[in-house]
Formats: sequence, structure tokens, C-alpha cells
Amino acid sequence: MRTIIMTTALLAAGLAGPALADDSDSRCAPSADGRTFAASAVSKGLEDSGYRVSRIKAEHGCYEVRAVNDSGFPIKAVYAQATGELVRARLR
Repeated sequence: MRTIIMTTALLAAGLAGPALADDSDSRCAPSADGRTFAASAVSKGLEDSGYRVSRIKAEHGCYEVRAVNDSGFPIKAVYAQATGELVRARLR
């Protein structure tokens, strides 16, 4: 019984791996109707959260944002232009 459970869990994890390996390019694809989320709305959302935005650059269907939080830590975030969804964020 234990072997069956372990095998099922490993198989499920193996099949889910490719689905979890979603890269930013597919999430930054243009919307079907061609609409884009305004860069000013992304900037305003970050500023309302306490970040000071230093740069927003549109590239490959994404907004690349550089900002600094209240503690002075710089971040780099990527938002999808079509939806305004956060794709990736990390400390610089």
C-alpha cells in the first residue's frame, strides 16, 4: 500500500512539473482583443503599496519595473501588459 501511494505521488509530481514550469513569455502574451494595462496603473498600485518606482520599461509584452520599498531595498518586478498581473518579483 505504501508503495502504491509513493508511486502515485511521484507520478503526479512528475506530470505537474511541466505545468509549473510556466515561463514569463507565455504569461506576457498579448490579449486576444489587443488591450493593454496602463503602465501608470502598475506604477500607482506599487506606490499605493509603499514603493517608489524609478523605472518602467515595456518589453516583450511585459512591463519591467524597478522600484525601492520603504526600507530602501530595491526590487525588480515584471507585470503582464495585457492584464497587469504580477509575473515575477525579486530583490535586485
